Amino acid sequence: MNGSVYKRCSCPSNGGQGARRVACRKDHGTWYYVLDLGPGPGADGTWRRRRQSKKGGFRTKKEAEVALAQAAASKADGTLAYDQSLTVGRYLETWLEQKVAAGLKPTTARSYRQHIDDYLVPLFGHRRLRDLGPGEVEVALSGLVQDGGKRGRPVSPSTVQRIRATLRSALASAKRKRLVATNAAQDLELPAARRPRVSPWEPDELGAFLEVAAQDSLGALFEVIAFTGLRRGEALGLRWADIDVKSRRLVVRRQVVGLPSPEPCPFCGAVHKGRQFGSPKTEGREGGVIELATRTLEALEAHGLVQDLDRAEWGTAYSDHDLVFARPNGEPLAPDAVTKAFTALAEKAGLRPVRLHDLRHGAASLMLADGVDIAVVSKVLGHSSIAITVDTYAHLLPGVGRDAAERAASRVRRPVRDHSVTTRPNMRSLKASTYGETAGQEVGPVGIEPTTRGLKVRCSAD
Repeated sequence: MNGSVYKRCSCPSNGGQGARRVACRKDHGTWYYVLDLGPGPGADGTWRRRRQSKKGGFRTKKEAEVALAQAAASKADGTLAYDQSLTVGRYLETWLEQKVAAGLKPTTARSYRQHIDDYLVPLFGHRRLRDLGPGEVEVALSGLVQDGGKRGRPVSPSTVQRIRATLRSALASAKRKRLVATNAAQDLELPAARRPRVSPWEPDELGAFLEVAAQDSLGALFEVIAFTGLRRGEALGLRWADIDVKSRRLVVRRQVVGLPSPEPCPFCGAVHKGRQFGSPKTEGREGGVIELATRTLEALEAHGLVQDLDRAEWGTAYSDHDLVFARPNGEPLAPDAVTKAFTALAEKAGLRPVRLHDLRHGAASLMLADGVDIAVVSKVLGHSSIAITVDTYAHLLPGVGRDAAERAASRVRRPVRDHSVTTRPNMRSLKASTYGETAGQEVGPVGIEPTTRGLKVRCSAD
């Protein structure tokens, strides 16, 4: 075992490391151990020729030696954490930088950054990474529901679960690098997060909205979202090259997201303030094919004619990105501006307030109400799992569950039976006195007739 123990106190030493201190009382100071770990990645991820694990605060030399032996055993089985004095805050910064460099989606990076700055660093940033325990994490995250975080507002259980997921991902990476022995964000008991029940517009309400929206320049955009279930960003990233009019389908290839510091545009090379092209939200969504209804194609064709007028009016100043839905000068639309326009049109139509994303929910509910298989609905929406589709949309519109029950019952074929029977085994020995007749008389034909309280047994004596 390449390690040793030594004593540290304020007394002057009369020798090298571990030597007896001059005039040092036996119970004075604390004991430490140091274990040689050999070459490997350091706390910052860079390779080091020599690494050491140190820990102190032991009351006696014996306690330090026992801890050293345990650390050596952990080193041998690969569970020893090496992080020295690395804090949670410094590690999270390094972790996020490495994730971004590895190709993390900008929207995900923005979410991680908010969780780190607003919650994780204020709660745990000062703590040494290797000392962070699951009990401490569980108590702190649960407290966010009542006390709130940096912004001073209570946090919903679903947001707490997302914050926990960020920390869990970061600590999983730390565990793989042997910076910690266990993942302190794993297997926590946090307030349950319930999936909110969505309440999109009913078909009549949707029709009233689209009638008003048809007079707006973005009317075709809302029509497409309402009948294809595209996400807002996916609709804004749609290009004419992605639409095949002949086969009546479109292909999802990208989305437009709102970012404060966007990257240069892949089509024109310019930086569009607050807007950036990116890949679709879920894996497997890119290249997804969606069939188009006739009225949706007609709305797109009419919208294309208006866009041609804008292109002609702007002339050489038109920034052609081949976008289906764009600004009058051809540049991508800002996602937040589209949401504001939707809200204004809904108010103009006098409808109950819903989110723009509820148009997507409405598309799913319409398909389900029309009997479309839920696996097909899940594929159209681009969900990562069919379980998400089932949990969210299965019973959105009134009658969907009832129709399913009727269809299931209609598949079971049974012979028609005459309920006026005379040979039921359990009825043959019934006494007529039960029905007001003479005791001991056998019961004759039995029938069932409806009453105000249900079914009434009707018998007649032979």
